[in-house]
Amino acid sequence: MRGVTWVLLVGLALSSFAFGQFGVALGLAATKALLVGLEFMELRGAHRLHAAGFAAGVLVVTALLAVLSGR
Repeated sequence: MRGVTWVLLVGLALSSFAFGQFGVALGLAATKALLVGLEFMELRGAHRLHAAGFAAGVLVVTALLAVLSGR
């Protein structure tokens, strides 16, 4: 499964360059952060509260970056 996740992460990174828009890149970065947290940090097998807390933190940081960038 890690190989599939890695390929997906590389595809998302390449697509963020292809679109070149800040909002799209920010959304793709949040998706990549969630994938890394769930797969490589092994939060998928952890207690659900830990995974939910990580996801909430990623969403808060993403929203904060979107607000501070003025978009």
